[in-house]
Amino acid sequence: MTAEPIFSNAVPSGNGHLLEMQLVNDRWQVRFISEPRANPQPLWFNFQLVGLGSRPARLIWDLADIYLGSRDQLHKVRPVLMEDAGDWERATDVGVADTPDGRRQIVFETSGPCEILQAAFCYPYGPDDLAAMLDDTGDAWQRTVIGLTGEGHELPRLRLGGNVGGKRPGLYLTARQHCGEVPGAWALDGLMRFLASDAPEAVRFREESDCWVVPFVDLDGTIAGDYGKDTLPWDFNRAWEAHAMRPEVHAIQRDMRRFSERTGPALALDLHGPGHTTPDVFTHMPRDGRPFEQILSVQRFVDRMQEQFPELEPGSMAKPTRYGSRWNEMAMISSWVWDHLDGVTGANIEISYQSLGGNVLDRDGYADIGRRIGRAAMAWLEQRPGS
Repeated sequence: MTAEPIFSNAVPSGNGHLLEMQLVNDRWQVRFISEPRANPQPLWFNFQLVGLGSRPARLIWDLADIYLGSRDQLHKVRPVLMEDAGDWERATDVGVADTPDGRRQIVFETSGPCEILQAAFCYPYGPDDLAAMLDDTGDAWQRTVIGLTGEGHELPRLRLGGNVGGKRPGLYLTARQHCGEVPGAWALDGLMRFLASDAPEAVRFREESDCWVVPFVDLDGTIAGDYGKDTLPWDFNRAWEAHAMRPEVHAIQRDMRRFSERTGPALALDLHGPGHTTPDVFTHMPRDGRPFEQILSVQRFVDRMQEQFPELEPGSMAKPTRYGSRWNEMAMISSWVWDHLDGVTGANIEISYQSLGGNVLDRDGYADIGRRIGRAAMAWLEQRPGS
């Protein structure tokens, strides 16, 4: 009798629930679903199979029609796989199946036989990946702790080496308010590597500007492998009330006040991922009812972004913000910085899990997106009113 492989979500940022496993035509067929945990609408998965017996595997992600995104675009999803001691690669053999009762499934295959398999919705990014980036960039980024998370983890903030004060232009970067939105993390990784590099524009930026970064707003969820969108009891990106509804948000608000007191006109960028198949890169514009001056300032940044992404249709980078929320729709980081920090403009950037300009994204592609976002931020700071 052939022993079944061991299914485990006990990996960094692990998530996934096994429904069924069977051997069919000498191929392991594994049917699983994402764990919602505190998220009404799940999306993220990341798990491992050990003991495949050098057999290929067919993975069936069931209930794909309940995850965040259009059920009619599921054919565009490309999960990632790590086979044996290899690297993460996009799945290439992907299809969509419909069950007799109407459930939709995403079916994808290993490239060949293997013994150990790890599968994730997109390239995982956790504290170990951040540590690798910091090692690669030497002492460019200085780490400090700005508070504790709800579960007692130290909440780190990084600062680009150099002067503090002098009212230099400032860039404040955040990611992982929704902890499963790893495209924002990989773009931030590329952006931080770029700012610490020997590129002439990066050297000039370090000489003339300050940059502070919170790489994991929802660090607890990142470690646990949660998804994070609309997470209960309060979505992190709706917790930016005058009195913060999350301890992490409270700590970042206080840190942002320190930042704005020490910098001149500043830009705060919050990096996200959209629905599962939404392509490209874009910015959610301030909602109707927000101050015209804020809308105009964000539009100036979008214009700088459009210059960095010539392969995208003109005007496509500014999306209206009309989706519903279980909480106060105005209590977002971009609104809070405008209302409470003098001279700070905030923008939320959505980065696709899947593709840019029709090309499937890998980690190098995300790093390139990060560099382009960095150049757009530099241009905005240089061309801001009064500069």
